[in-house]
Amino acid sequence: MLKKILITLAGIFLIYGSVGVAVKCGLGVLPVDAAITTLAGIFHIKVGTMAIFFHGSFLAGQIILEKRDFRKIEFLQIINITFGGTVLNFFLYTLLKNFTVTHYLLKLVFSITAFLAGAFGCTLVLETHFVRTSMEGFIQLVAERMGITMGTLRRRVDIFLVIITIILILITKSGWTLREGTIIASLIFGPAMDFFKNKCWK
Repeated sequence: MLKKILITLAGIFLIYGSVGVAVKCGLGVLPVDAAITTLAGIFHIKVGTMAIFFHGSFLAGQIILEKRDFRKIEFLQIINITFGGTVLNFFLYTLLKNFTVTHYLLKLVFSITAFLAGAFGCTLVLETHFVRTSMEGFIQLVAERMGITMGTLRRRVDIFLVIITIILILITKSGWTLREGTIIASLIFGPAMDFFKNKCWK
């Protein structure tokens, strides 16, 4: 149990730490992180704090869907969500506060490295089979009720987040969080998770 907890926390540290690096590079992040970053700017709160609210809503959705079938151990997602948001705030506003990269190629290298680190972190969290991740757990429950695969619904959710984020950016004239890095992340994130699962996890 302790080993699973430590591995899960390490994975969450990598996930949210990598998001912090990618945000600071400014080349774009994954759709869910772009939505969170954009909303944080609109409401003038820290990105990690918005991440806690955002992912907390998916946990609430799980509880609503499952009702009495919701496993008590899944309440530990609260720790994951809070820890992740705290890590993201630490990276963005303390550790990387003065971190700037002006050379485009270096930004690209840092961004890709961050995406790979995030994929490895996700693999650690998912492969421990300890508790669900909030968003993926909710999507899986909805997909089961709709009779479609989780991957299919996840793609639809990502498309929805991209559309909503673009609309919010255009309306509020905030900075673009969807850029070429978003496309790169979308292309390498899934395959990287498969690689880490098949080649490293075992």
